[in-house]
Formats: sequence, structure tokens, C-alpha cells
Amino acid sequence: MDYLPIGSVIISVLCLILTVFLWKRADRKTLLTLKGLGKQLQDGIADINLQLEPIITANSRAMGAISSLSDDTKMGKAIERRIGQDLIGQNEDVVEVIRMAFPRVSEYIDDHPEAITKLMPRLNQLLSDPEARKRLNLGTSKSDVSRIWQED
Repeated sequence: MDYLPIGSVIISVLCLILTVFLWKRADRKTLLTLKGLGKQLQDGIADINLQLEPIITANSRAMGAISSLSDDTKMGKAIERRIGQDLIGQNEDVVEVIRMAFPRVSEYIDDHPEAITKLMPRLNQLLSDPEARKRLNLGTSKSDVSRIWQED
């Protein structure tokens, strides 16, 4: 009888069993190593978070300060807009002069009433010039715009 084929099968089976055994053993070692590395990584992240905590706190305070500045800017713009609306309401004659002389500017003022506060000093200066009044066909009498800027 020929024992060579049976011996080859037995040796192959033994090698396969040894390979599976070594594979499982290496798998356990790898798993233990990975768990250890994971714990070290989490400890490192916790340490970094502790070191970054003062920076994160300072950043939060800075963002809060910037946000409050933005709120002040919004409030300032809202107040300017309402002042412009009140000026337009109180000085309809001046607004009519602007509509006649500067139609595109009047369109802008309709959308942005706060611009009237910047325009009125210029308009007063323009209307106090007799040559400018002639060019704009506003007549020769002095306009009532100066009453806005005169003190009582």
C-alpha cells in the first residue's frame, strides 16, 4: 500500500489546523493591541481637550462680544431709519423739493429714509446758493429748509 497520499492529507490537515490556531492567536494579540491604542488615543484627546479649554472659553467670550457689537450696529441702523422717517414726515416740503430736483435721489430716500439726515445739510447748502436755485428752477426766495438747522 502506498501511504504517501494519506500522509500528505494528514500533514496538510495538521498544517491547516496550525495555521488556524496561529491566525486566531495573532487576531487576539492584534485586538488587544488595538484596544490599548484606542485607550491611549482617548486619553490623549481628553488631555488635548483639557489644554484647549481656556482657549475655547476665551473664544466663546469673544464671539459673544462680537455678537453684541452686531446687535448695537443693528439698533443704530434702526434708530437712524426711524429718525429719517420722522424727518421726512415733518418736512414734506423739503422732500417735495428733493423729488422735483433730484428724482433718482428721492427714489433712494423712499427705500432708505435714513439717508435724508445726510442729504439735508447738502440740500440746505445747495438751496442757499442763488445760482443753484436758478438752475433748479426753485425761484428766488430763500427756501424754508434752513429752518431745520437753525437753533431756536
